[in-house]
Amino acid sequence: MRKGLLGVAALSALANAPQHGYALAQTLHALFGASVPEGTLYPLLSGFEEEGWVGTEWDTTRPGPARKVYRITESGREALQRFRARFELLAGAIKEGFS
Repeated sequence: MRKGLLGVAALSALANAPQHGYALAQTLHALFGASVPEGTLYPLLSGFEEEGWVGTEWDTTRPGPARKVYRITESGREALQRFRARFELLAGAIKEGFS
């Protein structure tokens, strides 16, 4: 369950603004109250990229190494809408006690 919520939370965060991996990890940390290991986050983002839900670009505007920035795509927004609809159904069922 937590892994599924992590994906929805990551897409939701990217729907608000493009972010590089470290900033996204910080956003998710604030949401979940626990750190999200790189070994969990980056494979998740790679999977999203394979699905066409996120695109990437390199930010070279700051000093230091370039950072890969993740941006949600239209396909990712559609997937997020589907995830949110399922979540609403689940939340409603929990609230009503599955009656």
